[in-house]
Amino acid sequence: MSQRFKGCEIIQSTRASSVHRAGWVMVTPWKIIENGYVRVENNRVVEVGTSVFGTHGIDHGAGVLMPGFVNAHLHLELSALKGAVSFDKGFQAWVGELLVKRGALGESALKNAARTGVDQVMASGTLGVGDISTLGITRELVVNSGLSGVWFQEMLGSTPGPFEFAGDARGKLNCSLAGHAPHTSSPELLARLKERATANRLPFSIHVAESSDESRFLETGRGDWADFLTERAIDFSSWPLPAVSPVDYLDRLGILDPLTVAVHLLRVNDRDIDILKGRGVKTVVCPRSNRNLHKRLPDIKRLLDRGLTPGLGTDSLASNDSLSIFDEMAFVGGNYPGIAPSDILAMATVYGAGALGLAERMGTLLPGRAGDFLYLPVAASTSETLLENIIRHE
Repeated sequence: MSQRFKGCEIIQSTRASSVHRAGWVMVTPWKIIENGYVRVENNRVVEVGTSVFGTHGIDHGAGVLMPGFVNAHLHLELSALKGAVSFDKGFQAWVGELLVKRGALGESALKNAARTGVDQVMASGTLGVGDISTLGITRELVVNSGLSGVWFQEMLGSTPGPFEFAGDARGKLNCSLAGHAPHTSSPELLARLKERATANRLPFSIHVAESSDESRFLETGRGDWADFLTERAIDFSSWPLPAVSPVDYLDRLGILDPLTVAVHLLRVNDRDIDILKGRGVKTVVCPRSNRNLHKRLPDIKRLLDRGLTPGLGTDSLASNDSLSIFDEMAFVGGNYPGIAPSDILAMATVYGAGALGLAERMGTLLPGRAGDFLYLPVAASTSETLLENIIRHE
């Protein structure tokens, strides 16, 4: 079975055995086979290799068979706010306006827009997601969507609410917990959420080192954010402040380990990166959203050069133009000339899958992975050109 979305064909192998052929097979961004095939049995890849066309199997064409994309960080519940919140007055003002407009829309409008958001995600060839929800209203939608990945219930403040970890019945999608950020969630809340996620062997997501307000507050215990908390009678006097950095703060709380997903990392130095690498933390970047909200980009090349493997996320339609990983890859390709096309494709596939604990299921077409993947009608004369054209979607 296959579904077509704007030239991007999602192949879902429902037969007991099938062979799929194309001009190219991208097993991983570093292993590309010309005139290749993918053999699937019982919805699992069992073999990839070089093909002789005209024999057995489904010939998809001269384009490329490749892993589905992973959007490792998005907020589907904010899809109704596309174009509704201004970026011009700074991050705190954006947050305040977002909360007011989200509340005015109502649950029904938010759910309907999120449902459209799922369609847009799949239209860009995305098969895996890390969806973050504060209101909890997208859980059923994402669980029933057919997407793989993790749905995260995000919590703020000081007291954790009730939560059920059950995912979908097919085992494709898990449900877990997320702390919003180290400056919006108390140390006790973060520790309890992380403990519960770890006990279930599931990823725990958190925004880290995203804004200047966050860094200033954690590094000094003062600033606009401290005033904001004080005005709302939130007592942070027992928080372990000041800290060297947001990353250092979370490390001192015991939050950082291989099941932690640190998102954004706009304001990190080499010491922070070494801490993240040493703890085995998974990382995700959302460069288009960062440009819009913070007029700043993450130093992706430095993250890669120092051994991190960041996945790609779009963040929400309240801070981005689309939920398309194609668009995110094209932006990275255009704004980070020092990053190899293979690394950009890895961020959109294998690294994103690894961040969400999906490495044994998706992100590559290695044997043992799920038999759900993409066919793109992308023309190319060499493997190098192929990668560049996928990123540009040409």
